[in-house]
Amino acid sequence: MDQPPLHFLFLLFLSVSLLPPSISDSNDIQSLLEFKKAIVDPTGTVLSSWAPPANSIQSCPSNWVGITCDAVSGSVIGLNLSNLNLSGELKFSPLIGLHYIQTLSLAGNAFTGRLVPGLGSMTTLKSIDLSGNQFYGPVPDRITDLSGLEYLNLSGNNFTQGYPASLYKLQNLRHLDLRSNGIWGDIGELLSQLRNIEHVDLSGNSFTGAISVDPSNLTSLGNTVKYLNLSYNRIQGNFFSRESVGMFKNLEQLDLGYNALTGQLPSLASWFNLRVLRLGSNQFFGLLPQEINQSSFHLIEIDLSRNGFTGSLPNIISTTLKNLNLSSNSLSGTLPASIGSCVYLDLSNNQLTGDLTVLQNWGENLETIDLSSNALSGTYPESLSNFKNIATLKLSNTSLTGLLPSVLGTYPKLSVLDLSLNKLTGPILPSLFSSLTLTSLNLSRNGFNGSIPIQSSHSTESLVLSSYSHLEILDLSSNILTGNLPPDIGNIQGLRILNLGRNNLSGMLPPELAKLTLLEFLDLSGNRFTGAIPDLQQKALTYFSVSSNDLSGTVPRTLERFPYSSFFPGNPKLVFPDGVPTGNGNNLVGPGSGSRHMKSAVRVALIIGCVGSLILLIFAGIALYMIRSQELCGRHGFKSRDLKFRRSIFGSRSEGSVPAPISFSNDRLLTSHSRTMSAQKELLADAIEFGYAADPNSTPKEMGLQRSTPDMVELSSPNPVQASNQVQKPNRNLDPEPYPFELVPEQQVDQTDRLVGDLTFLDSSVIFTAEELSRAPAEVLGRSSHGTTYKATLENGHVMTVKWLRVGLVKNKKEFLKEAKRVGSVRHPNVVSWRGFYWGPKEQERFIISDYLMGDSLSLYLYESTPRRYSRLSVLQRLRISIDLARALLYLHQEKNLPHGNIKPTNVLLTGPDLTAKLTDFGLHRLMTPTGITEQILQLGAVGYRAPELADAPKPVPSFKADVYAFGVVVMEMLTRKSAGEIISGQVGAVDLTDWVQLCSREGRGPDCFDRDITGLEENSRVLDELLQISLRCISPVNERPDMKVVVDELCSITI
Repeated sequence: MDQPPLHFLFLLFLSVSLLPPSISDSNDIQSLLEFKKAIVDPTGTVLSSWAPPANSIQSCPSNWVGITCDAVSGSVIGLNLSNLNLSGELKFSPLIGLHYIQTLSLAGNAFTGRLVPGLGSMTTLKSIDLSGNQFYGPVPDRITDLSGLEYLNLSGNNFTQGYPASLYKLQNLRHLDLRSNGIWGDIGELLSQLRNIEHVDLSGNSFTGAISVDPSNLTSLGNTVKYLNLSYNRIQGNFFSRESVGMFKNLEQLDLGYNALTGQLPSLASWFNLRVLRLGSNQFFGLLPQEINQSSFHLIEIDLSRNGFTGSLPNIISTTLKNLNLSSNSLSGTLPASIGSCVYLDLSNNQLTGDLTVLQNWGENLETIDLSSNALSGTYPESLSNFKNIATLKLSNTSLTGLLPSVLGTYPKLSVLDLSLNKLTGPILPSLFSSLTLTSLNLSRNGFNGSIPIQSSHSTESLVLSSYSHLEILDLSSNILTGNLPPDIGNIQGLRILNLGRNNLSGMLPPELAKLTLLEFLDLSGNRFTGAIPDLQQKALTYFSVSSNDLSGTVPRTLERFPYSSFFPGNPKLVFPDGVPTGNGNNLVGPGSGSRHMKSAVRVALIIGCVGSLILLIFAGIALYMIRSQELCGRHGFKSRDLKFRRSIFGSRSEGSVPAPISFSNDRLLTSHSRTMSAQKELLADAIEFGYAADPNSTPKEMGLQRSTPDMVELSSPNPVQASNQVQKPNRNLDPEPYPFELVPEQQVDQTDRLVGDLTFLDSSVIFTAEELSRAPAEVLGRSSHGTTYKATLENGHVMTVKWLRVGLVKNKKEFLKEAKRVGSVRHPNVVSWRGFYWGPKEQERFIISDYLMGDSLSLYLYESTPRRYSRLSVLQRLRISIDLARALLYLHQEKNLPHGNIKPTNVLLTGPDLTAKLTDFGLHRLMTPTGITEQILQLGAVGYRAPELADAPKPVPSFKADVYAFGVVVMEMLTRKSAGEIISGQVGAVDLTDWVQLCSREGRGPDCFDRDITGLEENSRVLDELLQISLRCISPVNERPDMKVVVDELCSITI
């Protein structure tokens, strides 16, 4: 056939190229308009330009916000909607129609949704930035089909599951940022797939394994990478092997902080391009790098904090090093004579000695100095006038003595000054309070004296509080200050924290305190203030205390929301408007309420309390007689497991060794030998926790118990005489008869008890003394077989959770300290980590310290009775909670070789707006005696979480497979909203939860088990069925039970 003439082909090409742009761009416009449907634009103005064309002839919509068009072809090549305050659950499928798009950026919004595999067909993409949103689900494997991709940023989202397979296919990728998600996988395998990449940030995920630095699989990465951030994961091993030193020669910044890496640091001389090295919060040890004292040291920043480095700190003469953080190690010796050109220096929490005279040789460039918690001594030299740029100076807990030198008031840029917990005396410098730069001043726990009024014409010794002061934090607590609180304190209107507690201040509280509109924390307790409390209407105020004063009058209604301990003890003439405060735990009668109806209420309360106590004692005597006559089982018909449970808890107390509670004398967290009503409260609390509730009508007011959750008992007040008399029945279908108490002889409370034992911290995030903890106001959060949990508020505002362990529960001191350090090393986003632990000289003084987290237990969300405070958990929320728990257990099992040992809904805390699940009470069996472990397992059996194989073991101990069983039971509870201890009636008689679910599943009636609040939708049914099958496999016989790795994989494969 003849070939077409050339002029014909030219005319054909010309005709096609001259077609109207609307023909080639109409598909792009339709795709964008379809994509817009899912976007929520709160202002209605951002995407107002995204409108259908007025006529059929329209070129690429380059006038639309965020759209970039190709000048030649007229096609859409860029979509950028970054930081426009948009939201919505996006559907990415419409974007597949943009055949020429090269750049996609939706960063910095509040978008949600899942990435569809079809994104892999958008092969023209070179850059994707979805950071700072709420996208979830897995990153699709097909994203590796984008062979031209150069930039990928998915950071700051909720992506989960493993990383995309076949990353090695992205040969052109130069920038990979997956930080701050929930992605997991083996870090070594991932790094071995990266080619030609320069920037890698995988921080804030759940990557595990060891970094195998092998030239055969990391040569490409080692030759090209300049930025490598693997911090905040669960990586182990020794990164600094001989092979690694020979690689990564182009590396400029390395961040491996907050992992579990070990080993010693090699010479860094061959890494001549390295500028930033961050290795904080690992397990490195040995001496500091030898190059640190050389002038040729080329690093700009080095962070080796919270490791195990030893030895002395050499003189630093480098002119390059600016930031040096060696805090929380075991460095010894004296302070270095020079620190080069450092701007930031943190040597806190070491064992450094000497005085501060050496500081006069340190450079003028310093902006931050932290020497807190070292073994320093002496005074602060008046000659230290060289700190012209200092902004933060922290010398807390360094045994400083003497007066405050006037030179401290001459630092022109000083913003933060912390000299707390020293032995300083004399008056406070007026110049500190006239500073225009100081924002935080902490002089607490010293011996300062004098007054703190504003300077006036007739006073020259007072403390000057400038009306122009920028102070936000002022802590002068625990000194011996005298005089009045000046009205001009109201001029420091930026104050957020004001702590003047435990001084000798007097006079009336000035009404000008109400002018501190930003105030969040106010502590005026432990002084000699008189008169009325001002009307403080600050909405931001979250902590308030005026206890241990001599105030009078009526408490303003705006302050009724605060607990009883905010006002009492002390203040005998203070009354509440309606007789009782309305805040949390405040069902109390204020002392000194002279009103007639209040006196009547007190009389009634005393009468009811006495009658209730008498009835309680009668029941206790009868029950004690029944136990001794061994007729308890026959008369009440308890199941054998219930009887075993009761004996295991109370049997050890037959000799009268009731756990010593914490005395709330003066509302402080003190030890006590009291064995009277507090002991009875603890026994009743144990009984209620496991479903044996006393009759409310026979419970005296003195018991102070208020039931709110199946496994939690709350004290409405630290004062048992004035506590609530209401005991609500638990949500368990168990025998509600009261359990007998053992009657213990009364002993006197030692009001002078203080914590004087060994207080050990596991990190340096919060540091305080045992004495401070002794004085901390405490509220009971709950009780369990392990002991009592308290919320303790320290003087500096930090709120901690203190778990006071039951007498006779723990091992000897050597074993306790060893195991506590091991369990305390746990760090995972779904685990409530420990902050420290305490071993006291008395047998009852053993406790664990952790952060106090806002949230409620999973048990409350599942079983809360009316009136409801929580919305029902959705299917998605229940799935995410299951994944959170599974990931936490996988970490404990694989990374820490530690069974949890006590999994149940009350040990699952749901925090934050997304209800992130966090496990509590993990690993306590490692601290316990064999008897204590047996009791714990028996109690789990009593409430339905004990694995069958443990019931038959002569000496049962927690195990990984037993954790899997308990996890399966908890998932069943979330699916059914029925308690594990609940007895369910059916066609075959009464069965427990696991038997009922297994029976329904065998008969093909699995959906009959599900909570009605989450059934109905077909999509929900599929997810619920998959969760049900996983839970059933978890409670299968031990040899068929999966491990947590399999469980996590199966859960993460479920899609909604």
